[in-house]
Parts: sequence; structure tokens; C-alpha cells
Amino acid sequence: MSQSLSGGRLPRETSPVHGKIFLAPGMDAELGTRLLQLPAIRIISEGRRGRLEQVEEAGVPYARKVYRVTKKSIHGTAVRCLPAFIRWGRARRSWRAMIQGEAKGLPLPRALSRIENRQQARLVTTWIPGEPLHLWHARQLQRDPSEEWQRQFADWLGQQLHKIFASGLATRDLSPNNVLIAGELKGPWQFHVVDLDEARIQQYAEGETFIDQVIYSLSQVGHLPPTISPSLRMRALFSFLRNGGQRWAEDQGDFSLTSTTHKNSKRARKKFIRQIVEGVQRFDRRKEQHLLKAGRTGRYAGW
Repeated sequence: MSQSLSGGRLPRETSPVHGKIFLAPGMDAELGTRLLQLPAIRIISEGRRGRLEQVEEAGVPYARKVYRVTKKSIHGTAVRCLPAFIRWGRARRSWRAMIQGEAKGLPLPRALSRIENRQQARLVTTWIPGEPLHLWHARQLQRDPSEEWQRQFADWLGQQLHKIFASGLATRDLSPNNVLIAGELKGPWQFHVVDLDEARIQQYAEGETFIDQVIYSLSQVGHLPPTISPSLRMRALFSFLRNGGQRWAEDQGDFSLTSTTHKNSKRARKKFIRQIVEGVQRFDRRKEQHLLKAGRTGRYAGW
């Protein structure tokens, strides 16, 4: 049975073929199957929940994520016998978010093909060029430590963050590692969000917001190493507010969007900024505690 998208069925092309292989709309069945089976040319990262690989076909790179069953369950070792929607929830969320995000023009990878069995799931997407936000910034900083380009970059970054939230993207994992930046020192730059295992694309009724999600995600992406100064983080946040994020700041539950006075608007803005700063500090403290337990005390440890 094919998955449903926003209460409706996925297009026919996304129904499983050749067993449990799923194809994105317009994807060639032969190519999609081959990309799932090709040997990886390199492993980008690997952990308890799976690994990220690079595969290549006709000189074109693709990303392939291999998922392992890790969900805790009262069934213990029988977890592989659980329904597929439980075992492969992360892969399916990522798949849906990418297909819906492509329709909205969001800067996400494009889903191509997916396969599931009892032991693992695989998901192939387009290859996204670039580096994690903090690594890209650190490399550019070595070339030019001046503040002018950094201020412009921070302004641009705030705009990109507003665009993805305004389009309905909600994710519990918007860490700097999952924000990829490509481009030269002074631009133009490219912005993409990857690792959508905890993401979804939401439709909101008029006046409906998801303020807690926005605050949490902005706190995550603001949890950056010391190579990026606090002033630049704040500049990106102010840019986020200037480019439309003010409506989330005002919708804190204390004031309505229609009757907020200028004074109350300023209070809401301060409250919004304070919540994000406190969120960043919580992430910083949590990382510091984990690193101390591991005996890692270097300035850039863990990054």
C-alpha cells in the first residue's frame, strides 16, 4: 500500500514496484533500482542508526542513506517483526518531506528511490554540494577574517531560515551539520537543509503558528562553535525577524497579531530573542557536559 501525502494518496509513480522499491514521481525504474544496489564509492558518515554513502552513476554523484532498525520497543529483539511504519518511520518521514518540499520549491534534496526489508531501508537522493554551516564559515574565515562579508552572510542566512519556516518546514534536527552552504567567500551562496528524518512539511490555517518549533530550530542552528561570533549569530536572528519572522515573535500567546501595539511588539520581540538565546545556551551546556565526560576539553572539541 502506498504512503499518503497530506491525507491523500501519493502519485501512482511512487507506488512500490519490484517488491518494496518506491520511486519518486518521474523517476526511471531501472535507474532508481540500480542506485539502490550500486557499491558505495565512499562512506560519508556512519553511526548507530545507519550510514550515509556516496554512489555514482555515469559520473553523476548521488547520496544514499542506509537505515538500521534502532527503535526501542517492549518487544526487544523482536523489533524487526514490528510493522514497517514503525521500523522505517525515519526513512518514510524523510521521503515525504522531500517530495512535499520539492513541490514547494524548498532547498532540500530530491528523493529518487527507496527500498525496505526486514533488516534495513535505503533511500537515494540527489547529491547536495556544500559543507556544514560552521565548517564552510571556518574555511572562509582563514581566507579573509574581515567582518564585512560575514555581516552580509549573516543577513542572507537569516533570510533563508525565514523562507523555510514560512513554507511549513518543521524539523527536530536543524543542527549546523544539517545546514549545507556552498559558494565563494563573497557569494553568491547556496543554502540547503539535509537529514530530514525528523522533518515534515505542514499546512497551517490562517493565524496558526508553530512558535515552539521555530524557537527550538533556531536555537539548534544557532548552537555554533567559537569560530562564529555571538554578534554574527544575533545579526542572522535580526535578519530573520526583519524578513518576516516578526510575526512569530509577536505570536507568543501574550499578544494578538491584530491588536499588538508598538510597545507590546517590542516586548514580544525581546521575549522571542531571549528564548532563542536561552535555547542556544542549553545546547552549549549539554554539549560541554558530554565532552567533559568524554575527557575532551579543547576549544573546538566535538566540532
